[in-house]
This record gives sequence, C-alpha cells and structure tokens, in this order.
Amino acid sequence: MQALEKVRLSDKQVMGLETGKLVAVPASWEEFEEFLLETDYNIEYHNGQIIIIGLATFIHELLVSQLIFLLKGFYTGKQIYVAGSNAGIRKEGRKGHYNGDVLVVKGNPVFEGKSRSIITNPYMIVEILSESTFNYDLGAKRRKYEQMDTVQELVFIDPFDREVIVCRRTEQANVWTETAYTVLDELINIDGLQIPLKEVFANLPEGV
Repeated sequence: MQALEKVRLSDKQVMGLETGKLVAVPASWEEFEEFLLETDYNIEYHNGQIIIIGLATFIHELLVSQLIFLLKGFYTGKQIYVAGSNAGIRKEGRKGHYNGDVLVVKGNPVFEGKSRSIITNPYMIVEILSESTFNYDLGAKRRKYEQMDTVQELVFIDPFDREVIVCRRTEQANVWTETAYTVLDELINIDGLQIPLKEVFANLPEGV
C-alpha cells in the first residue's frame, strides 16, 4: 500500500492561523484522519478538504462559556448533555467531520467506532460566528448539519451585530424554520429556553 502523503502547512498558512484565519487543504479522508491524530489545531473535514480553524478570539470563548452556562442550567435534571468544541461531530459514511462551538446531546451519546470524543448523534449545535468562518458556518457547514437526522436545532451567534439566529427542524424532516433575533430586550427561544437576547451578550468587556 502506498504511504500517505503528509499534510504540511506553509509558514504563511501557520501565520494566518495565528491571526484567526481559516485554512483549507485538499486531502483524502485517510490523510485527514492521520492529520487529526497529529495536529494540535482545531480541524474539520468538508468536501474533500481539511478545514483548519485559527485561534479563537477572546470574545468567541466568552460567548462559548456563556452559552454552555445558560444551557447547562436550563437542562439540569434532564438526560441532555452540553459539551464544548473539543467533542467532534461525525457525519455517517465519511461525509464530514466538524466541531461545533457548543454541542448538545439528548440521551446517551453515540460515538464513532472506539472513539470517546467523536459524536454521531448531536441534538443541537451552536456556532459562534467570526470574520473568517462566517460564510462557511452559515453556508456549507450549516447544510451538512441539517442533513444529520438527529440534529433538531442550530444556533448561530453573531457577536458583531449582537444577533442570534435559531434554525429549527419542523415535523417535515427537510423543512427548517429560521428566526433572527436582533432586539436586545426581546425574548429568544433556544430549544425552549426563553431569555432576553441581551443575556447572551451580557458581561462582555468593552472594545472586543
């Protein structure tokens, strides 16, 4: 069997990642799996490319922790689990590997093979939008999430416009509703959790 070509990043690509940019590298699934074991970067696999995500901003991490705090409090006492982005999301049949910023699993998690970190049955996924991932998250990546039968809700947090977009699967499997919340005092609805929009963006430092 021919040895796999090692995925290597140029100095320019590494510098881009350090400033929060997204880097796409064409690769086979096997090359992706090998790189996944070796790299310290947050990586995904989408349409024949390894997607390498640059360093997250401080406000990004604050919003992740805020959403985890709000959701964990709401789900207390239920068999629903909330995790961060270190848990991978795997589409069936080698059709993609992703890392949502917040991952919610309803009931027992179903893992990929022998892994205890890659989930195949996400219930809800939250993405914090950034300048480098904005189009990717709201476009192609969102479509892949919608194709996963277990996913019932997608939440996109826009820290620039202070907006929350909630996409919810309807009883008609391939039909989704989309609600954009933009008024800070209005109640948003995330899987039944109803809170003012401003609570999502509460206690953020100025100038970030």
